[in-house]
Amino acid sequence: MSEKGNSASISGAGVIGGGIYDRVTISGAGKVTGDLEADELRISGAGRVDGKVRARAIVVSGSTVFSESVYGDEMRVSGSARIDGRADVKELKCSGTLRVNGGVTSEYLKSSGHLRVGGDVAAEIFKASGGFQIDGLLSADRVEINLGGRCTAREIGGEKISVRRGGWREKGILFDGLIKLFTGGGAAELRAQLIEGDEVYLEDTFAETVRGKTVEIGPGCRIETVEYSESLKVADDATVRSRSRV
Repeated sequence: MSEKGNSASISGAGVIGGGIYDRVTISGAGKVTGDLEADELRISGAGRVDGKVRARAIVVSGSTVFSESVYGDEMRVSGSARIDGRADVKELKCSGTLRVNGGVTSEYLKSSGHLRVGGDVAAEIFKASGGFQIDGLLSADRVEINLGGRCTAREIGGEKISVRRGGWREKGILFDGLIKLFTGGGAAELRAQLIEGDEVYLEDTFAETVRGKTVEIGPGCRIETVEYSESLKVADDATVRSRSRV
């Protein structure tokens, strides 16, 4: 472990005490004991933070466990990260595996890997092209999902909601297998109890209830009930058991 000015780094194995730093870097096996405030936290090895994290930028390309909540302007996960509290990050990008046991609040959330959230997700923009499991409500002004794995949420709400088949369908069986391996496995589909928005377009979606002003139920969907106020379109190979204009 080395410390220079108000920065600290671990390149082998070591422990850093909590506190306020400019930059913290862990490229070996490192642990931070206590709450951490930093301009930048970068972990490319095996890391653990036993305390709250407040940082402008957080980059995880290794494997990291955060025992409490994480707050930041930007967080990028290309490795594996687990947050036992909640994540309150303005811009959150995940191309690896991210598990948040609490909820997530973000202005911009983009996931191309596998995202699992034990609570609610609230964002201005939510984009996903991998797989995700959200145990609570997914709420965003704009929801854009390109199905690249199994996606589940209890409820989805937003102004504009778009769920489309991922490009993996045209790339063959081998590519499909690789996508499933890195995004949590399972069929590339969305399952939810309720989907509600102003503009709703769905493909390969299974839902109990869909509500919206303008609703289009595309290929591969199985919907129990659709409620719409302006327009409804249903693809030939989609199933809607009940539909009503409200």
